[in-house]
Amino acid sequence: MAICNKCGKELHKDEKAIYKRLINRAAAEEELLCKSCLAEHLGVAVSVIDDKIKHFKNIGCTLFV
Repeated sequence: MAICNKCGKELHKDEKAIYKRLINRAAAEEELLCKSCLAEHLGVAVSVIDDKIKHFKNIGCTLFV
């Protein structure tokens, strides 16, 4: 079970995948951030992260399988 490095929330598989896709593919589980904390880190709305997740799933990114 992975948890957010900042807030301690349990992470879903898409949250782990989007962090790895946007920040660091080789990130250890201790580095991962939830969607909310990732959005804050990047200075965007959570909806932008959700849109990116949908986009990467639609193009077949293997991190989201």
